[in-house]
Amino acid sequence: MPRIRAETIAEHRALTRSQVLEAAKELIADLGSAEITLGEIASAVGIGRTTLYEYFADRDDVIASLVEDQLPGVVRELIASVPEGLTAPEHLVEVAQRTIRFVATDRVLGVILHRGAGSLTPSAQQRIRTAHVDLLAEVAEVYDRGVEEGTLRDIPVSLAGRFFQDAVMSAARAVIASPDPDTDLDEILAALRTFLLHGLSH
Repeated sequence: MPRIRAETIAEHRALTRSQVLEAAKELIADLGSAEITLGEIASAVGIGRTTLYEYFADRDDVIASLVEDQLPGVVRELIASVPEGLTAPEHLVEVAQRTIRFVATDRVLGVILHRGAGSLTPSAQQRIRTAHVDLLAEVAEVYDRGVEEGTLRDIPVSLAGRFFQDAVMSAARAVIASPDPDTDLDEILAALRTFLLHGLSH
């Protein structure tokens, strides 16, 4: 049995789980990829792989848990950072652009969400999509407001959400695929702004 590193077993388990997620985060940041292994994670924490299986089913479970642990807070901060008083179209553009800037600068969640997520199991991918729920709710709320104000086209909000998400994902992939993302980021953001404003607004 591994050495207890806290006053109670429950605290020990919570501490170990937190250390596993932090180790995975550091490994992804160092590698620039989510293609890490359970062996590497266990070694970084100082536990055996058998012990690691007491906390996570597999590597994808670790990655999905890391996203679930950190992404909701990031999303809340992103939403709160959008200036008040914007029109609905401008609000959506701000959300989109701030999302892309996050992807371009975050060395862990950005990598997972837009490089590694497609290689994860379907259940892990669904968990990651669920971790975006606050962002999707914000987009839906702003879109509904824009339709009511007459500044956004009246199409089903579920379709509008898909179109918005696909545009953001495409822009994120363009940033990631760029040989010089720092130079190309502003151009990509400007193109995304033009597309969203002219594709969705009257």
